[in-house]
Amino acid sequence: IMSDSDSDFSDNSEANDDEKVSRPKQIRGVADFVDLSFHPSTTYTLATANMNGYVRLYNCVPGEECEQLAKVRVSKKPCRSLSFSYDGEDVLILTKDRTMHFVSSATGNLTRRIEETHRSAPYCLSVIDKNLLATGDDDGTLKVWDLRKGKDAVMTSEDKFEDYVSDIAVDDKRRLIFAVCGDGTMATFNARQRKFIVHSQNEESDLLCAKVIKNNNKVLVGSADGPILLYNWNEFAAPSDRFPGHPGPVDCIAKVSEDVVCTGSADGLIRAVHLLPNRFLGVVGDHHGLPVEKVEATHDGKFIASCSHDNLIKFWSVDHLKSVEVCPREKAIKQKRTEKMSKSGVGHGKMAFFSDLNNDIDTSTYINSSSSSDELDSDSDDAS
Repeated sequence: IMSDSDSDFSDNSEANDDEKVSRPKQIRGVADFVDLSFHPSTTYTLATANMNGYVRLYNCVPGEECEQLAKVRVSKKPCRSLSFSYDGEDVLILTKDRTMHFVSSATGNLTRRIEETHRSAPYCLSVIDKNLLATGDDDGTLKVWDLRKGKDAVMTSEDKFEDYVSDIAVDDKRRLIFAVCGDGTMATFNARQRKFIVHSQNEESDLLCAKVIKNNNKVLVGSADGPILLYNWNEFAAPSDRFPGHPGPVDCIAKVSEDVVCTGSADGLIRAVHLLPNRFLGVVGDHHGLPVEKVEATHDGKFIASCSHDNLIKFWSVDHLKSVEVCPREKAIKQKRTEKMSKSGVGHGKMAFFSDLNNDIDTSTYINSSSSSDELDSDSDDAS
């Protein structure tokens, strides 16, 4: 109940717009989430992985609390990367103990394991097609796997990178893979022919994430120094364009359309960015100063989910971004870098703060009442 002294908040149009946005309510976990992935076709089925080795599946409905469908602890070590399979039948998880786990998205049961996938801890995973996937580790080794051919990789590259493989992007034809590295370079491979194509020039800054955009005509790469790098197709040795403006590292990218992406940064803000012409559209999400670890879009591009070091997964509406048109003759507006877009559900002031409290959902709600969630998500060897 609001008193007369609070009436100024009720007149806040941004806050009122924020309350009208229908998006899934945020999920509160008991340990930091490290990765998340949406099902490639079904309506808003979300898989999450956390630092304690747990994988959970949720059904996310706009305007409602997310329903936990399954929970399994795949390892006593932290999860490192997670993705749905190409057909969505399985969730693939890499853990710090160098194991790849397969969890059925229908039953939530662990169905398969591949042990000792890398010599060092794996860092990232990317699905190429229904049979092929690529993984990268902390020492710069890239591997391509054919799930029909047992437990050995069909391609291994150990000499292209001098640091960790931070992300792997796949083109729309499921043929080329682009691996970016902490040593400041990007390597391009032909996954079907199992061969290396080209190594890019060194950018002298960690390359952190990559996406293929513009209908398979551009590769977009986020850097630790802030600029977004754009590579022309078949010209992957050096970027053709640089888009500065982020105040810190661009840690992750989610593709909303062929022209618009959402970037997660170390300052906790998720920004909508239009590419070619390059413009900031506004802020669509906020983790209040904590680095954004992952941002992922639904298969229809209506929502994105994000996670940070706050044990939360937050949802933001981005459907309105798909129809944005940018005139190349208009001057860029600097304020757009920090201007919050109420249509996405990120508001201003005290109203937005109090409304966020109602969005929290504790995963322990779905855990057997005979055991606390802290016990079940413990890192101790006695946890089952």
